[in-house]
Amino acid sequence: MSTHKQIRTMLTAEEYLGQERVAEFKSEYVNGDVTAMAGGSSNHSEIATNVIGIIKQQLIERPCRVFNSDLKVRIDKANSFRYPDVSGLCGPILYHDKTRDAYCNPAVIFEVLSPSTESFDRGEKFRLYRLLDSLFEYILVRQDRVEVEVWTRGADSVWTSVIYNEAIDSIRLKTLDCSLTLGDIYDKVEFGVE
Repeated sequence: MSTHKQIRTMLTAEEYLGQERVAEFKSEYVNGDVTAMAGGSSNHSEIATNVIGIIKQQLIERPCRVFNSDLKVRIDKANSFRYPDVSGLCGPILYHDKTRDAYCNPAVIFEVLSPSTESFDRGEKFRLYRLLDSLFEYILVRQDRVEVEVWTRGADSVWTSVIYNEAIDSIRLKTLDCSLTLGDIYDKVEFGVE
């Protein structure tokens, strides 16, 4: 999702959560600053839904979970809350608090790129996500063409990336022990439609 308009600055995390839990629209929080979330396009929604559906089918009867953008991710080291487009993990989930609307230990995060958010998703957002000790895969999915960039954290904590751009390409998610083809990710996505 894209972020645009700053609402108010210098809230505590608890104040943010109190407001966010009764708000009509989503906002993200970074160390006191709250930023409203803009809506996404039909391609954005189609891609995120496809990713969740493909992964969810492979996780049946396994101790793994996949979440849509309704569940926040808490980044303790940055005093932040973000709404990834898709996130997931295998094993126990560590919730931020008893309300269970934010969790702290995603293993994989997907962001669907849009022209207005691409540099942010690749830059500042990825910088904050890398502070999560639990995160080992960060996937950036373009919505204007078939292209998926998979960032993986190695044993030495160095992040490397591979770009896929053919419908037959298959992406293996080690963290969830499942795979997705680009053809499935982009099913029913219409390019060049305004």
